[in-house]
Amino acid sequence: MISATLDTSVYVRALNFGGPAAILLARARSGDLRIDISEPILRETIGVLREKFQRDPYTLNDIHQKPTVLCNSVSPTETLDVIKEDSDDMRREESEESLP
Repeated sequence: MISATLDTSVYVRALNFGGPAAILLARARSGDLRIDISEPILRETIGVLREKFQRDPYTLNDIHQKPTVLCNSVSPTETLDVIKEDSDDMRREESEESLP
């Protein structure tokens, strides 16, 4: 089985616009793809949906719960410093953003 870790932007596109990003989530739902997700990626996704798309707390809480069923939760043990061109895309240690 193919395993993938998706960037926050993929989740945001899937949840707001559908298209190819939503197809990836559908493939995971059908069991054709294993998506690994970490709590920092999930928190960042929730933050973007709250700040840029004005999602309400109830919807954000629902979105926060779905990956626990659909995705494989992982806890990264190593921090990589490999994205020099766009430091905003670097995975940080624990984010201080709160969940809904």
